[in-house]
Amino acid sequence: MTQFAGSLRFEELPAAAVEAAKARILSTLGASVAAYNLEPVRIARHIAQPATGGAVASIWSSGVKTTTDMAAFVNSAMVRCLDMSDTYVMSAVSHPADAFPALVAVAEAEGLDGRALLLAMAIAYEAQCRFVEVVPYIERGWDQTPVVALGAALGCSRLLALTPEQTAHAISMAVVPNIALNQSRTGSLSMWKGMGGPQGARAGVFAAYLARDGMTAPDGVFEGKYGFWAQLMAGETFDVPIPTEFARHTFAVQQTMIKSFPTRFNCQVPVFAAQKLRAAIDHPREIASLKIESIRQAFARWLDNPEVWRPQTRETADHSLPCTVAMALLDGTITPKMMEGGRYKDPDVLALMSRCSIALPDEFAALAPRTRCCRLTATLKSGETRVVEYRRSLDEDAADPGWDQGVQKFQELASEVLGMPAVEKVISTVERLHEECRIDGLVALLAVVEGKPGG
Repeated sequence: MTQFAGSLRFEELPAAAVEAAKARILSTLGASVAAYNLEPVRIARHIAQPATGGAVASIWSSGVKTTTDMAAFVNSAMVRCLDMSDTYVMSAVSHPADAFPALVAVAEAEGLDGRALLLAMAIAYEAQCRFVEVVPYIERGWDQTPVVALGAALGCSRLLALTPEQTAHAISMAVVPNIALNQSRTGSLSMWKGMGGPQGARAGVFAAYLARDGMTAPDGVFEGKYGFWAQLMAGETFDVPIPTEFARHTFAVQQTMIKSFPTRFNCQVPVFAAQKLRAAIDHPREIASLKIESIRQAFARWLDNPEVWRPQTRETADHSLPCTVAMALLDGTITPKMMEGGRYKDPDVLALMSRCSIALPDEFAALAPRTRCCRLTATLKSGETRVVEYRRSLDEDAADPGWDQGVQKFQELASEVLGMPAVEKVISTVERLHEECRIDGLVALLAVVEGKPGG
């Protein structure tokens, strides 16, 4: 990992990877500014004290300067709060954009350019996504915080031009103190469900600065007697596929799925399937019963949780397969306003959910995680049956850099908060980010006044 982070050059990134990174920046910024006034973000902003000396960076949208690690935490909270950031799922789950605010904070504090930020982003994404490609830490009961911390530490180490030895210390200081329990994603989900990643972003910044100033850290963070493999993975070891040759490599930043809806990653395909079914029937009230078939790996552990069938929090609702399918069938889509307004508690949503059943067939389990599948079988009150199916593969995710989707998503999420003139300026700035000599201008364009248009 240290060799990769220190040796990769911007010139070695293919044009498609650079374009994909820019698309995901727009996706990330759109999700963040739209979450500016949400309660978890407000709480995080409130505890971030203003700072004027040392390494300081901006809290997005407010413009307040604080320490780089707290800027990373607050801004990452904005990124995660709507559950709309891009995602990569293989043996475990990665929300790699959680680490992006850490990179922006360091790049802003150090006066670095757009090329440096894009390179650090590619490094941070690669570390996180390749880690979850092979390490099934979630099924062993652990949360995502140390993976985000790992990516943030590597990206920030490159931005700070750390030596390989310093980078290794940064990795250890980011991961060792930030092992997190997956209890945060069990039962009725709290606000902290979306804060585990921001904690990792904050930890990565903090660790990189400590390493730069000479702090040393434990060795054997993964392979030691009490390291990650021994303590978290019952002694099973893993060879994380970090690339050493880049000429024909497809970078992880090209492979993540840009979310279209404020739901859990594995609920995206079911929502698309629900939209397809909605177009095939006259009205959802005609459905007498609905069978939902999807991926066993994604949903098996959730089905016995009563909260999934009657969610009381937005965080639980956006992880609920029957809830997200029901809302999409009734309304045609799922938006942040629907989730914040408690649409998931409405009687018609609960009534449709009560007519749902779930099956997790072997055929879909065999295709996952490389292909996500959902089949909906609606039995109508007339006795007729409608069946629709929707699939999405990792190859399809990687085939399109996602620029058009990123632009559309940013426009939809940010226009009400920033106003269209500022939105278009942000899009233009991100499009030519590789030419920007500093990133301060991009950060300044995100400014709002208590959630009202500005910028």
